[in-house]
Parts: sequence; structure tokens; C-alpha cells
Amino acid sequence: MSNTVMRILSGLGMVIVLGFCIWHGPQATLVVIGLLGPLVIDEIITNFYDQSRTSKRYILAQSIFCIGFYFFNFYQISESSFSFWISAGILLNILLMSYLFLVYKKSDSLLQIFRMTSWLASFFVLIPLLCLSYIVHFENWRTLFIGLMLLNFMVDTAAYFSGKKFGKHKLWEAVSPKKTIEGLIGGVFCSVLLTSLFWNAFVDKVTPLTVLFFILVACCSQIGDLAQSKLKRQFDIKDSSSLIPGHGGVYDRIDSLLFVSPFYSFYLMATFH
Repeated sequence: MSNTVMRILSGLGMVIVLGFCIWHGPQATLVVIGLLGPLVIDEIITNFYDQSRTSKRYILAQSIFCIGFYFFNFYQISESSFSFWISAGILLNILLMSYLFLVYKKSDSLLQIFRMTSWLASFFVLIPLLCLSYIVHFENWRTLFIGLMLLNFMVDTAAYFSGKKFGKHKLWEAVSPKKTIEGLIGGVFCSVLLTSLFWNAFVDKVTPLTVLFFILVACCSQIGDLAQSKLKRQFDIKDSSSLIPGHGGVYDRIDSLLFVSPFYSFYLMATFH
């Protein structure tokens, strides 16, 4: 079975699981979002940082995530709490962009700091997943959630196929050798077009400002993917794990979603609240 076929089948499987959760209701969706956290933290600490699952830092990181995610989604549910985490998510993204665009060389000192503070992987994952879970607390959460999934994952999917078909010019070879400018353009165009059609039909009237926001988020989706690719090169690994056939690990699959969730949630908070 080719990698493309495996990728498509795995993708369809994930869509079915996600669709079932969305259909089943907010509780099921929140639980699934919450389950993503420990999986991503596990990949970061064991594969990036090469630390044991029995280490104190690993246990601490998993504990912080589980307590924080379920506390703010099932016990302390408030607009002010989510506002704080969305602001924290935007700040985290600024730091990631600074790392992506300003740190040019592999730094052994930086890697040592990452490993010494590996328990902070809990916040690295908790903050964006709290931003994502914020959407589920809206009355029309299903359409808003599907809108984000379309906007984010269609970039990656369309970029993959348009890059294979038309890709000739490398986007940033030193960070991600397979990405092309043609793939980026195709991914952003398809993502924004489909999301705009969906948004206009099920959420709200699409304005030029809305389209501009979709374009920015679609581009940020690629930035999130590039930031993760750079982290993997810093740690000399190809994939975060091999859990998902054709895609790599859970972190490989949702890296861009983690990056765009704070921006998307901020837009929802500013627009609908």
C-alpha cells in the first residue's frame, strides 16, 4: 500500500471518529480533545526529549495537563478563564514564530534547556487545547468547530496534493524539504474557498474582513507546521511517532491545529461575545 493511500485511509478514519464525537455531543468532543493532550505530551517527552515515562517530569507534565484541561472545561467554565488562555496561546505562538524565524542554527544549549524543563510540555499542549475546547462551549459550537477543521486541515490536504502535482519551487527547504510554494498557494486557496462557502451557508455572512481572517489563519496553519518541522530537526527526529499510518504521530497531525486554535478562538470571542 502506497503512503498516499495509507494517508487517505488514515485521514478518513480520523474524520469518522471526529464526526461521531461531534454528532454525539459536546461532552464526547471535549473528552476526545482532552485525550489528545496526553498523547502529544507523551510524544514530545519520550521522542523529542528522550525521557522515560516513569520520570518525575513526565508524570508531572501529564498530571498538570489532565487537571488543567478537565478543571477549566468541566468545573471552572468562565469567559474570563478562556480569555486568559487565549491570550496565553497567542503569546505562545509569538514565541514559536520568534523561534522559527529568528533562531537559525541548532543550539545545544537550547536543547539542554528544553530537556531540563520537559515538564513545561504540559503547558505547551494545554494552552492551545484549552483554546480549542473553548469553541465547544458556544451554542452553535458544531458549525464553528467544523469551520475550524475545514480551515485548518484543508490547507494541509490541498497543499499535499497540489504540491505533488504542481510543486516546483521549495517553500523553505532547510526546515521542510517537501513543502513547495505551489502547495502553499493551493492549500490556502482551497481552504479559504471551502471555509468561506461553509461559513456563509451555516454561520454568518462572509465579508472581505472574514475572508482576510481566513487567509491569515490558513497561512498560520503552515507556520505551525513549519515550527514543528524545525523542532524535529533540532532534535534529529523525522516524526513525533508512528502511531498514525501515513501521518506520523498525533503531534504531526495536529501541530497546525494547535497553532491556529488561539487565533480562531480569539476571533470567535471578539465576534460573537
